[in-house]
Amino acid sequence: MTIHEALLRIDQEAGKQLASLYFEESSTFPGTGVYTGSHFETFVGASNPPNMVTAPDLLAVQTLAVTVPSRAVLGILGTYASKISELLAQIDPELKLENVTTEVEFEAVLGTGSPALALWDLLRRNADDESRWNVGETIASKIMARKRPHLIPIDDSVVTRVIGRGNYHSWRMWRDELCADSYLIERAQEIKDHVGRPELSTLRTLDILLWMHGSQLSS
Repeated sequence: MTIHEALLRIDQEAGKQLASLYFEESSTFPGTGVYTGSHFETFVGASNPPNMVTAPDLLAVQTLAVTVPSRAVLGILGTYASKISELLAQIDPELKLENVTTEVEFEAVLGTGSPALALWDLLRRNADDESRWNVGETIASKIMARKRPHLIPIDDSVVTRVIGRGNYHSWRMWRDELCADSYLIERAQEIKDHVGRPELSTLRTLDILLWMHGSQLSS
């Protein structure tokens, strides 16, 4: 299974309906969405400094049904805050994964020795001499996607199952398929236009569509 194949299995009109449902307002909790994840990008409005992970960022991540462990919160907002900001400052906040077209660019932006991979390792405490603080792929990817939504895909068990990712690194998988042709970008644009959310990244838009589809299949 590929991302292309997974999306082709979702009828275009059905996909629009799924996206509309994701952003529908809750009748039980006025002012919030049926799915709290619909607030992920807009949580606390414009207060999302590009080169700093803040407490509101970690609360925004919580709208996607995960909770950052307390010890990790203390480290991210305290001990490692300066290092995190230093790494984020080296990652262009406007860079889109679909524009990382060559292998040389991919390695520089997301490969070994890149600031993005260093940030990933810091959030997950991947160094051999570090004790884990229970930030797995899903939480780390959601924190990074909050700060660099156009570059970092969300790793989620539902989407991973739908696209059949297996052990394939999601950054490379998404990059390869985004650069293969224009289908993923055009499909995302169609969804963004339909729900009136032009600010959404291609990655996040397709993540919503695949997640909604996969959630219905498992329910």
